[in-house]
Amino acid sequence: MISFEKIQPNDIEQANAYISWCSDPEMIKNWVLQKEDSVAELDYTLEKFKEDFSHPDKSAFMIKDKAQFIGYASFYINHPVAIQKTGRVCWPSIAIGEKSHRGKGFGLQLCAEVLKLAKDLKCTHIEAGIFEFNIKMKKILVENNFKLIGSQPNKTFVDSKWWNSEHYLLKI
Repeated sequence: MISFEKIQPNDIEQANAYISWCSDPEMIKNWVLQKEDSVAELDYTLEKFKEDFSHPDKSAFMIKDKAQFIGYASFYINHPVAIQKTGRVCWPSIAIGEKSHRGKGFGLQLCAEVLKLAKDLKCTHIEAGIFEFNIKMKKILVENNFKLIGSQPNKTFVDSKWWNSEHYLLKI
């Protein structure tokens, strides 16, 4: 049974789960901009967790399966990197951090919760920016009526290749 919990910057259990995901190469590939001839590493600490999740413009929650934190979602309203500049635009970040829980529909449940919260906050749109190699997330977005509205070229360097950041938009 899943549940959602608001991220509390001082919650050690939440912090430890999140910090453990920061060492997963798959997560790093999708989270961190890479530069040519370098491999980004996340030296993520409890202090960084507290700082990141204390930001006043950020809403964040974790998804829990039974007693285990398995992923998270966060979002800003009207993030400066968004292409959509009119209305209240929800800019989400979601991830299933626990490898054993990936590909089992939990990402869809996170997306549904983000949509619900965006509606509660009177958002007019949701804009998602993803790297073009993230085929699973592109499929989820397209299946949920997001439309590709643009891209930023050569945003990250992964697997010996430059990749674009694609932006998808849903009017709500």
